[in-house]
Amino acid sequence: MKNIKYILLLTIAISTQLSIAQENDISEANTDLVTGSTTATQDQEEETKTEWKANFDATVVSRFIWRGIILGEYPSIQSSVTFSNGGFFAGAWASYSLSSAENGGAASGEVAVAENYKEIIPYIGYGFKTGEESKLSLMVLTHYNPNVGGFFDFDNVPVEGGNAVNNRIEFRTMYNIGKLDFFGGWDFYNDPSGNSSLYLEAGYTFDFQKGISVRPFISGTPNDNYYTTDGKADLTQVGWYTSKSFSIGEDVGLSLKADMVYNPDRDQFNAAIGATVKL
Repeated sequence: MKNIKYILLLTIAISTQLSIAQENDISEANTDLVTGSTTATQDQEEETKTEWKANFDATVVSRFIWRGIILGEYPSIQSSVTFSNGGFFAGAWASYSLSSAENGGAASGEVAVAENYKEIIPYIGYGFKTGEESKLSLMVLTHYNPNVGGFFDFDNVPVEGGNAVNNRIEFRTMYNIGKLDFFGGWDFYNDPSGNSSLYLEAGYTFDFQKGISVRPFISGTPNDNYYTTDGKADLTQVGWYTSKSFSIGEDVGLSLKADMVYNPDRDQFNAAIGATVKL
C-alpha cells in the first residue's frame, strides 16, 4: 500500500505540473543532463549550426547527493567538459571527494558509504527540438567508480558485502516543455541490483526577481532497484533547487545553488550548497 500511495502521489504531481505549464508563459529550460540536476545550464547550439563548441565548468559542493542517495558527507569538486556541434554533444563529467582515503572507499562495497567517493562519467548524446517551445535530449553514459576497478572493466561483479560496481551503463532522456521538464534514467547494463533500475523525475522552474530560480521537483523509481532501502518501487526525492547566476566576465559565469531534498523512502532530509564557474 505504501508503494501504491507514493506512485499515485508522483502521478498527481506530474499532472499538476502539466496544468501549470499550460497556464504560464513557456520559455526554454536549462538542463544539465550529466548529473540529472536540471538547474544548471548546458549550452547547446541550434541544430542548423555546424561550428564545434567547447564548454567547461567546475563546481564545489558541500556534499554529494545523487537521486536521494548521499554519496559523500564531505565537500567534492566536480567538473565537466562538453564538445558540441549542432544537436550532437559528447564529453565527460567527474566528481572527486576532498575526504581522505581513510574515510572510506571500495572496501565497504556500498554505493552510499564511501566518503572518498569518486566517479567519472563519459557521455555522448543528441538533442533536438520537438516543437517551437519543446526539446528532447537523448544520451548514453557510463558511471565509472575508480575506487572499485579498471576503467575498461565492464564484466565486473558487485564488491563483496555491497552493491558497488566500477562500470554501469545508463540511457538518459530529458524532455523540456518551456519551464516544465521530465527526466528519465535507465541502467540497462551492469545494474548493481540486476533489475535494470529506472529513475524518473519531473520538475518546474519558477523565475523570480534578481535572477533567482526555484525548481520544485519530485522523483522516484517504478521498479525493483538499488535506490531504495528495500529495493522496491518508491519515491526517492521531494524538494526544490534554488539557484542564482551571475556574469563575472565576457565569457565567464558563476552560479550559486542550494538543494533542499526530502527522501520519503529513507525518511531523511538532505541539504547541500554549491558554486559553479562556467566557461
